Amino acid sequence: MHCKMNNSNEPGVAIPSEPRTEQMPEEMSEHLPEKVSGISELEHADGQGQWQRVSPIAILYFAVAVLRFFIGQFVYLIPPFILLFNRIKDNPGFAAGLLSGLLLLIVVSAILKFYYFQYRLSAGTVEIRSGVISKKYLNLPFNRIQNIKLEQPIFYRPADYVCLQLDTAGSVQQEARLVALSRPFAETLKKHILVVHELTATVAKPADSDNSDDTKPAVVAETEQLLNQRSVRDLIIHGISNNRIWLFLGLAAPFYNQLADQILGFLLQVGIDLPALFDPAQQSWMVIGLYALSLTMFIMLLLTLFSVFGSVLSFYGYTLHKKQDNYIRRSGLLTRHEVSMRLSRLQRVAMKRDWLDMLLGRVNLSFEQINGQQQFATEQKIMVPSVTPGEASALLSNAYPDNQLSSIDFNSISRRFIWRNVVLFWLPAAIIGPVSLWLQQQPQLAALSVIPLAFWALLIVMRWYRYGYAQDDTYYYLRRGYFGVDYYCFAKYKLQQVQYKQSWLMRRPGLCTIKLITASGALEIPFVKEADGRALLEQGLLQMQRSKKAWM
Repeated sequence: MHCKMNNSNEPGVAIPSEPRTEQMPEEMSEHLPEKVSGISELEHADGQGQWQRVSPIAILYFAVAVLRFFIGQFVYLIPPFILLFNRIKDNPGFAAGLLSGLLLLIVVSAILKFYYFQYRLSAGTVEIRSGVISKKYLNLPFNRIQNIKLEQPIFYRPADYVCLQLDTAGSVQQEARLVALSRPFAETLKKHILVVHELTATVAKPADSDNSDDTKPAVVAETEQLLNQRSVRDLIIHGISNNRIWLFLGLAAPFYNQLADQILGFLLQVGIDLPALFDPAQQSWMVIGLYALSLTMFIMLLLTLFSVFGSVLSFYGYTLHKKQDNYIRRSGLLTRHEVSMRLSRLQRVAMKRDWLDMLLGRVNLSFEQINGQQQFATEQKIMVPSVTPGEASALLSNAYPDNQLSSIDFNSISRRFIWRNVVLFWLPAAIIGPVSLWLQQQPQLAALSVIPLAFWALLIVMRWYRYGYAQDDTYYYLRRGYFGVDYYCFAKYKLQQVQYKQSWLMRRPGLCTIKLITASGALEIPFVKEADGRALLEQGLLQMQRSKKAWM
């Protein structure tokens, strides 16, 4: 059984010979409040419909973007860099010339990008022309915009400029980014777009009401309700419990030899001889073990400090507000980010806890939006870092007031999940691995291989133990994890696609695997009872068919 629903209306990127704009429907413009009825106040003195350039400070923004592009290609640049490393080390002049050429390329690229970047605002539409070699034209109607994000890098703050990003439900190529607008202008444009969305929803309602006032949009509330804020202490806890520095260590692997030589040379200069400290001929095994433990703890402390610094850098000054049906997240130390998400765009809520979060009594809660093919999908999530379980429950209830996550009983999956993974994966490895080591005359390693095998078996059992699923009339609930635990909750009418899988080995015991797919991703529930699996899918499809709510 494979059922697929596609309810999205993807905005297209038109590239006509003569750009044309999509006008706002007449019935919508009639109901606009006076303060936002036109967009003339949103435009510069060049006049309505004129192509305009952003502030020259955008050159800095484009320069940073080019630099980020080179950093993003770091993995591909590793081989040539390794080949040139010895030459650069022996010839400093070559390094200076290479660096000067790179800086010149960045500056010239930034200036050209600024020169060819233009935008125009017309009735209900933003148009953007950009590109130096490959020309791009984007026509984005306001009523197609699904997400609004304000970003303020540190070099924008003195003059109070911001970058305004307008996202659609499509791919990253269908995003409009106005890179250097004054904050008052950007805020006014943002309010205007929100009013257009209110009008779109109002005009879309059936015109069968006896009260003519029902067709007029409500006045946009100016007050924001503070839902949550994070202190520096909370961010330190988040950095400790969510250490992602290992990703950086993986990227730095090709330079380990050079780094090790530099570190050993520095330690010798300060009187620390690591090879002598770990030499069994000079030290006892107990002393070597103490040295190894101390060195490991020092390295872990250093990595944790880097993780804490990254957490503070990303989430400093974190606040989460709600204004009508919009969630607004503001955070960032060097670059201030403001992400606005409409409640209708919310696809699911995830509450994640690893083993350290459980020890510290913390939860990482995420409001997950439409993923699509976004280049920076993680930036499109509104995450509330390291909240307490009580705060997480309150935030979930704010988004889904009638959810039963805290009280509902979860159904467990079949124990055959354990036997399948043990027989198909664990048992062959448990036989082949130790036997191969034994045949290679390495009995010690063969005996030590029992440790990772036992840990693997424990992971399989814990995965089965954590898996759980439940549903009520409105929501799906899913639980999974290993030593930590993750909870997912989402409304049934948000379903985009469902999958029902049943192999011949699962058919006899009456088991199946189902997959629930929303616009934010897929959630799979393996080895559930066949009756439960069909009930989950059928009730979800029925709820989606009956619901008149928009999925985004």
